Amino acid sequence: MSGRLLAATASLGLVVGLAGCGGEDPAADPTGAAAFVVGARGNMPAPRPAGLAVEVLDRAVENQSLAAIVVADGEPSVLGTRPLLVQGATSQAREATKNDNRQAVLDGIAGARADDEEADLLGGLDLAARTIRSVETLPHEIAVIDSGLSTVAPLDFTQPGLLEADPEELAGSLARVGELPDLEGMEVVFQGLGDTAPPQEALSIAQRANLVAIWRAVVEAAGGVMALEERPLAEDTAVDLPEVSIVPVPNGPACAGPTIELAGADVAFQPDSAEFVDPAAARAVLQPIAEQLVQAGATATLTGTTARVRELGGQRALSEQRARAVLSELVDLGVPASALRAVGLGSEFPGYVPDHDAAGNLLPGPAAQNRKVIITLENGDTWVLCE
Repeated sequence: MSGRLLAATASLGLVVGLAGCGGEDPAADPTGAAAFVVGARGNMPAPRPAGLAVEVLDRAVENQSLAAIVVADGEPSVLGTRPLLVQGATSQAREATKNDNRQAVLDGIAGARADDEEADLLGGLDLAARTIRSVETLPHEIAVIDSGLSTVAPLDFTQPGLLEADPEELAGSLARVGELPDLEGMEVVFQGLGDTAPPQEALSIAQRANLVAIWRAVVEAAGGVMALEERPLAEDTAVDLPEVSIVPVPNGPACAGPTIELAGADVAFQPDSAEFVDPAAARAVLQPIAEQLVQAGATATLTGTTARVRELGGQRALSEQRARAVLSELVDLGVPASALRAVGLGSEFPGYVPDHDAAGNLLPGPAAQNRKVIITLENGDTWVLCE
């Protein structure tokens, strides 16, 4: 018997039996199932349920549901299951059983530990859904207590551009290759999305927001309904856990010499739009750029680029609109409009990354890499920000 299974047996205390008979206030019939998907691995804080995740547990206890714990490491597995049956001839005895059931699940989550390298949350969701779907009665609920930073294909955030990918495009690409779990009719609560622990770098506000949007798009494309618990994970993770690859986190705009490249992690736009996802965040990124332009009296060209989606004329129009949106924000920050000009090249630009596979399907990661606004100083000037 593996260490993981031994831990499951001890912490969940697998129960077989029926609710007690007789006495006042008899317990209702058991109904539904709930699964708790936990990271319990390196690069993220320890999984400790709170808020909406605890509410999933409380409902499961009241419903006498089947409870399951799934560890979402590189090879997800069911840590253990427990029917949360209420036993006892009196209301006090039944209430004590409920408390015991609740604590057993909490202890099981606290004792969970990754066995395998890497992180496969998509696979963990699939395993959780299949486990609770074996119970015919409703409700079916899943609580995911995880950073969301999967490192296993087909959802591998170590791949360039994937953390900035368009959520709908990414969910659509998973659906196209049949990699979405079946979450039809299920409610899925996420806690801890974007919460990291060393050596994994922290995500920016914009990066975390896009990660949340990606998982929401995945859940909805899979037929489920997602809720987000904002309370962060904060407890130290266990030591000596299997290795998990670090997800690259861009730290500000890429710049070299006279050019600065603003990607989705810097100034994210709404899909097929020149509207900023977070105008305040975009302004914060553009503020130091505007300051140098003003102080140096410099002139610059803003070049918009995009993925190879729709015909070239549409690409160029959208990329120019995005360049003009950045230009407008710089003007609002004090840069003379006469010092700036905007152009749009669409997908025809130096450095274009092929963003379709051999079958012609869009690749969300490379597509995200191609969506940017490049600010180039003229007259041989260079960016102080790059020094």
